[in-house]
Amino acid sequence: MAWSYSGNPGASNLDLIRFLIQDTDTTDQLFSNEELTYLFGVYEDAYSAAVAAVSTLIARGSRVAEESKTVGDLSLSVKSGALVAQWEALLRSLKAERFRLFPASPIINANSIVPTVERVEEDESTDYVVGQMDNRT
Repeated sequence: MAWSYSGNPGASNLDLIRFLIQDTDTTDQLFSNEELTYLFGVYEDAYSAAVAAVSTLIARGSRVAEESKTVGDLSLSVKSGALVAQWEALLRSLKAERFRLFPASPIINANSIVPTVERVEEDESTDYVVGQMDNRT
């Protein structure tokens, strides 16, 4: 699986998604190129793909009890709960930005739709009319 980041989020959708989710460190790779390309193909915009990627990170983090890292002489232990909380904050931020850039379509209130009733000429051979059982309140 490949991993790449050019450092220019304007260069490609892949780089933009990596930038949005801060998957820009070659020593701490969160997603492969193939995974992010798949998400972009499914959601068709970088912000929605980034939201899906962060949701995946939250799910992954929920499975891990604790993560230890060593940087030089410093050894850190990070509980997954802290990472999940950071990712949840990032998720809220990305959702807000996505909504700002791509406002949702107006929602149609089903109660405001008035049904139309077709009237047909009554057939003298029957006592039934199309729409006679419709609720007219």
